[in-house]
Amino acid sequence: MSRIKPALARSIVLRAFPRVLRTALDADGVHGEPAKQLIADARALGAGLGAAVQRCLDAALGTLRLPADIPLAGTCSMLDEVAALTDRPAAREVADALLMLLGPAGERDIAMRLALAVWRDAERLDEVGTALARLSLLLASEGDQEEAPNPFDDLLAQVDDPEMGATFPASAAVRMDAAQQWRQALGAAYNGLKKDVACLGTGLSVMAVGRVPEAYAYETLATVALKAGHLVLGPVERLAVAEERRRVAERKAALARRREQEKSTQTPASQPDVAPADAPPPEGHVIVCRSAGETGSSRGREAWRGYEHVIGAALPLVATPDLPAVRRTLLREFPQAEAVIDQTLRWLVGRPYLHLGHLLVEGAPGSGKSRFVRRLGEALGMGVFRVDGSNDGGGSFGGTERRWYSTEPCRPFMAIARFQQANPLLLVDEVDKAPTRSDYGRLWDSMLQAMEPETAAHFPDPCLQADLDLSWVSMICTANEVWRLPGPLLDRFRAVLSFPEPGPEHLDALLPALVEDIARERGLDARYFPPLDGIERDALRTRWQGGSVRRLRRMVDAVLRVREHAGLARPQ
Repeated sequence: MSRIKPALARSIVLRAFPRVLRTALDADGVHGEPAKQLIADARALGAGLGAAVQRCLDAALGTLRLPADIPLAGTCSMLDEVAALTDRPAAREVADALLMLLGPAGERDIAMRLALAVWRDAERLDEVGTALARLSLLLASEGDQEEAPNPFDDLLAQVDDPEMGATFPASAAVRMDAAQQWRQALGAAYNGLKKDVACLGTGLSVMAVGRVPEAYAYETLATVALKAGHLVLGPVERLAVAEERRRVAERKAALARRREQEKSTQTPASQPDVAPADAPPPEGHVIVCRSAGETGSSRGREAWRGYEHVIGAALPLVATPDLPAVRRTLLREFPQAEAVIDQTLRWLVGRPYLHLGHLLVEGAPGSGKSRFVRRLGEALGMGVFRVDGSNDGGGSFGGTERRWYSTEPCRPFMAIARFQQANPLLLVDEVDKAPTRSDYGRLWDSMLQAMEPETAAHFPDPCLQADLDLSWVSMICTANEVWRLPGPLLDRFRAVLSFPEPGPEHLDALLPALVEDIARERGLDARYFPPLDGIERDALRTRWQGGSVRRLRRMVDAVLRVREHAGLARPQ
């Protein structure tokens, strides 16, 4: 089967697009299928509407210039009235599509109306993507014809041989290759059309404020809008491409430098240096694992693969940073927790390297305990490794035996390997909700050894079959109900800190960090969201009287979404 033509794949994907986008992006415009389809759609709404739309389009058919006497305004007003009186959005969509084909490019009101229609329909393109995904699944399963007949056999069933001048049934291999070609072609067409939609919406938004590019009389409004969008987005796209190329070049250069450094530090046999048994580590470094045990089954001997970079290596200790600066950073985000912050940082005064000991932070649900621990580690420069206490069962915290298929090292060593630090921060979240059944071990029991100073310095890992030095790992647990925890575990915490709930007086201090978190979650720069204004703050202050930060975050997210929708409703 020959390669799928991009124009054919584009026309297939375009059929699934909303009516306005389908009409605007079809290259045939007034003189092709979009015009016929609009007449049929209008006729389905009413015979009079179909006749009115046909008069508008017939006046433009067969000519290279759009006549000035087209009854466009009256026809669109009639369609808008039908949409309003009968609650039939399809009538307004037909009017918008008709304006895409016949509307004058210099009319700002028309451009504003169509810009809103395009941005509204752009949000529905995910539905088209879902439909294409289903189509891809059907194409992928085309070989299983006996169990489930494929509705797309007409696309895959035959191969044209131009030399023989004949058509013959395709083999299974050819059909599979054809299915793959169709999936690739449809996916490329969908991505290209999504870019065209963004360009169309941008062009109409630009035209709505009076920036209309030079156009010919026979060009439709949609064509002119695409031209305007390319003029606006072209420099931005070129800048983004140049920036991405610069980043790729920097990554390649950094990778080359890293490889050169690795070559210079390796032995002639290209094996990593392993510290001798009695060799002391350099100042400010700790050898957490000197070597991994080689005994056991063949599967067991590969259990430590992926951790070679930390086995036998002297790992650095994170130095204690400027504590007053850390305190100021945390107070800006957690103004209600001044006592907790001071009690936590006081332990680090005079210490050259970070070690917080083991702490238990208890407080009401939603008070911000987990976020505080994470931000504490980030402000100090420690890697933060989170363990879900409610879901960490079977004693896996302390590592699992090599005889199990899912063997893995203990959680503290996984944190050390991930951040390549000898003193990371281990956050055990919701430790009071850990499973209490002891069939395969409990989280609480496996934590005891890692929290005892004597055993933590020589922790026996069952996966690596080696003693680990975990004495520098700081462990902070969060809990809602301390009374659920067993006595031996509570006895190993250096302190139990009560994390207070914020009050209404802390609202203004909490908002910047919450907005920054929301922006990070959406993959945006925090500067994308301007600070909340007085009206938005008053609305939050009315609905939130203190308590759960989680609830306040949901409210802030709702305010930002309302702001975005209000912005879409205004001319861009």
